[in-house]
Amino acid sequence: MIPEQAPEQAPEQARVPQRQQLSFRTSGLVIDLELTGSGESQRLTGQLIPGQSGVVEIRGVITVEADAGGRFSIDAVPPGQVSLRCRLGAGSDRAGSNRAGSDRGGIATGWVAI
Repeated sequence: MIPEQAPEQAPEQARVPQRQQLSFRTSGLVIDLELTGSGESQRLTGQLIPGQSGVVEIRGVITVEADAGGRFSIDAVPPGQVSLRCRLGAGSDRAGSNRAGSDRGGIATGWVAI
């Protein structure tokens, strides 16, 4: 999956809380993300489109549940490289799919710096 990123902010803006938007797309699923805050106090909110329940993991950091509308949030996201893995709804046991962007146990994004 290739991320679509909003333009980066200028270095002098690095000290104020920032807002970054990302979107990952694969066949049949869009993962829209918004990252707010700065430093160690970043918050990630997102939505799976089309809206559906599931489990969203920042790989190796934390796992949260997406509600029936596909909405989820994660507080205290550490800065650095992150990748998300999503296991969708009741059919999340479709591990081993060969389609692009899939990962064992769900759909995984590429790694991006936040």
